[in-house]
Amino acid sequence: MVLTRLSPRGLLRKLDAAGAVGVITDYPQPHLPDATAWIKFGWGHIPRSEDPARLVGLVLSENQGAALRRLIGLHDVVRAHVKVDVRKYGGHHDLVSARVMGRDDPQDEVWTLAHSAEPGAVDNASGVSVCLEMARILESLIAAGRLSRPRRTIRFLNAYECYGFFHYMEQVSRLETPLAGVNLDMLGMKPDVCNGRLSWRATIPMSAGFVDCIGEAVLRATLPHIASGYTLHTGPFVSTADTLAGDPKYGFPCPWLTTHYRDEGVYHAYHSSADTRELLSPEGLAVCAAGTAAYLYYLADMGSEQAVEMAQTETARTLDILRRGVKDAASGLLPSAGQTKQKPPDTPQDGAEPLSLEEIDYLREAHTVSVDRLQRWLWGGDRRALMAVFDTCKKTVSDTARAKRKKTRASSLEPIPYRTAFLSPMPANVPTDIAHRLSASGLADWAVFWADGRRTISDIATELSCEYQRPVETEQVEKYLRGLADLGYVKMIQPERMITKDRLIADLRRLGLCPGMDVMVHSSLSVLGPVLGGAETVVDALLEAAGPSGTVLMPSFHHRVAQVFNPMTTPTINGAIPDVFWRRSEAVRSDHPTHAVAAIGPRAEWYCENHAETGIWSPESPIGKLIHHDGYLLALGVTHHTTTTYHVAEVSIPCGCIDPFGNMHKIVGNDGVVREVKSLAFRAGECPVPPVRLHDTLRATGQERYGRIGDTEASLVKGIDLWNTRRAHLKDVCPSCTVRPNYAKAVGR
Repeated sequence: MVLTRLSPRGLLRKLDAAGAVGVITDYPQPHLPDATAWIKFGWGHIPRSEDPARLVGLVLSENQGAALRRLIGLHDVVRAHVKVDVRKYGGHHDLVSARVMGRDDPQDEVWTLAHSAEPGAVDNASGVSVCLEMARILESLIAAGRLSRPRRTIRFLNAYECYGFFHYMEQVSRLETPLAGVNLDMLGMKPDVCNGRLSWRATIPMSAGFVDCIGEAVLRATLPHIASGYTLHTGPFVSTADTLAGDPKYGFPCPWLTTHYRDEGVYHAYHSSADTRELLSPEGLAVCAAGTAAYLYYLADMGSEQAVEMAQTETARTLDILRRGVKDAASGLLPSAGQTKQKPPDTPQDGAEPLSLEEIDYLREAHTVSVDRLQRWLWGGDRRALMAVFDTCKKTVSDTARAKRKKTRASSLEPIPYRTAFLSPMPANVPTDIAHRLSASGLADWAVFWADGRRTISDIATELSCEYQRPVETEQVEKYLRGLADLGYVKMIQPERMITKDRLIADLRRLGLCPGMDVMVHSSLSVLGPVLGGAETVVDALLEAAGPSGTVLMPSFHHRVAQVFNPMTTPTINGAIPDVFWRRSEAVRSDHPTHAVAAIGPRAEWYCENHAETGIWSPESPIGKLIHHDGYLLALGVTHHTTTTYHVAEVSIPCGCIDPFGNMHKIVGNDGVVREVKSLAFRAGECPVPPVRLHDTLRATGQERYGRIGDTEASLVKGIDLWNTRRAHLKDVCPSCTVRPNYAKAVGR
């Protein structure tokens, strides 16, 4: 057995090679010589470079270690009798989930993370208990009629830290990522233990930072009501691993509330046996519960008015920073940090240093991310007017920033990375050679979050320099990203392989898409190839190809996946291109509760009006109008089996398997009221005439134009030709077909 004062986690292979069967550490716990440190030989704590070692680990307090060392000094050889009952096995971690259900859209959620599976009262029984108390408070107030049920759901999650939360985020199917949330970790300590510091740490820099301001305002309003002895301290993002839930692509804005920090360092009992309930303050826990419950409730209940107000507040705040032009406390330009940083970063002195051009652009981008995210809270109102407010907010900041540095785009030397996997790898679970390469880059685990498929490596280096407040070289970023590429977390696309907007427009022109055409597009971004700028670029190319006198339409369906259809926020499941399309300010979206259509162009309003009233595939539906007014259908990387137009032909025969008004579905009206309206009852079985026949007939009759767009095949046909072809295929089949609509039980059929 080896006795050491060092943390043995990085020494296991050496100890094993030296013939040790176990290790005893009296690693000191600062200021607490009778406490034993938490040193776990478990998953996530032992790097793979040390993992092959099979050693028993024992921990003593500093005083116990001193006593053992005295024995060794007296007797030279000391024999220890140790009985250890341990084994390694494939197990599982529990994740506990509870909800305060939303009244209008229970499917849209705000999340609270509070990790379990650690033995400390502060870390983190405090966070788990605050979750329970918040749920009790909210449901009690709702039951008593003192508080209305929030518009959306508040979900509480307790799990084995990031290992549980991230698996749940990745594996459990949901229509959208959570709106926003919070991480609760180490709350409610007595003021003398944490120097009275209640810390509110920002969400990850590349996510929507407006939540930081909401939480700060709510907590400041809460503190005077409870004599906790706390003062609020705000600060930059800190990675607790759990806070990486702020991932802008797969996660949600996630600040951290904690009493972890002291004026110097962290609380003394951190990760030790001294973390007991005697450290906790009932008043401190009450402040955390009340303040966080208010924050969550506000986010869950926000509507269009509050979203606009928040966008304008963020705009005013950003303009103030830009006009002052210095790194002061309000700018938020402080380096992000690791959880165990020994001293919270000092607040910069006002006017100490001017903002660089890169930092001005960094702040402008952060403002854009917040304003775009706020659109997910729209609920009722005039969408065009609301979007005009958001656009004005972004334009005002952009004009004020006057960023002189243009974004570097694909050059002959720089690849453009984009993410292909959830979150980022944990260093302890990465092959040793790649772990060393990632570590040598000097970049944080979450640096990959800047790789959005539009930024070059140089762009990412600039963003990281602003985030870290120190220079980051392009070579560091490339080394880091190539390591992640070997793990499958990113793809590095060489510029010569990137498909540009100009190439897409040229391909569309060759196919036959001309200015002035009205065209409905069904698409697949994944087969188009690596498009520079992603789905946004494809939409730009389609609109430019159709020209200012043409109208582009796209499906905006959710196929009943959404429990409530909110035309302003419900995503489509028709793919990345249609989802980007309908969210544009100039887009019009129809009001059909399950199969909406979106359009941009001079006839967009006409196409989309009265869709729910006229019926999903009637002659007066958006697709019906397109067919009967010389419109076209473009299948971009998909077949005409997906173009939906053939259903208009089926209804016109009429077929007996589609009832446009056979079921009911909920929709949010312009007044913000949720109503049930009549909706589609689609056929309960397969059509005996497969629509795959459409391609063969259209191609044989010369009615289909086909070619390549980007890296994939595409087909362009007139809507009326496809309509006539489908009718011809079905005219002798529909009268005797026995397939009938699938009526929901609630309709009473």
